[in-house]
Amino acid sequence: MYDLLLLGSLVGGDKTGYKLQKIVGSALQPMRKVSSGVLYPSLEKLEKEGLIMSKNLQDVRNTKLWHITPAGTSRFAELMRADIPSDAKRNDMIHFKLRSLNSVSVSVQLKILADFQAFIESDLLFYQQAQLDMQDHRETYPEQAARFDVIVSAYDLDIQLAQTKLSWIKQQIEQRKATE
Repeated sequence: MYDLLLLGSLVGGDKTGYKLQKIVGSALQPMRKVSSGVLYPSLEKLEKEGLIMSKNLQDVRNTKLWHITPAGTSRFAELMRADIPSDAKRNDMIHFKLRSLNSVSVSVQLKILADFQAFIESDLLFYQQAQLDMQDHRETYPEQAARFDVIVSAYDLDIQLAQTKLSWIKQQIEQRKATE
């Protein structure tokens, strides 16, 4: 899963493992951290596949500098064009792609944004329907109205977040279409 983010980070220039760990960490949700035990095996796998290479900097810490290869650049472009899966990793993949938008063509950027928009529109419809269902339950079970009010309120938050994301996406699409 980190291949896209690591390759995208290296498209912008060579980086140390420490810098890559900071980049990956900042791309994840605030409470999720990437350990060295996850990062370095991912880097070594990419190196073994010929997508990146490393060189020792000959400093006191024996720091490695990681560099993307032409094969890595091709793989990065392929991952950016690939469809976003509809699974538990969806949000991470969207965030990873959004962080590397400027590294691909405008047409690929627009596809990523359109895919993101479709996901959020689908989520919004789900939240709106679920909220209506909870409102119906509140009327059907008045003795539990307080419980259903809390759930309806929580769906309000989900709906507002989805609407905010859609507004941002539409703005991004308009900006890119203006540059085509």
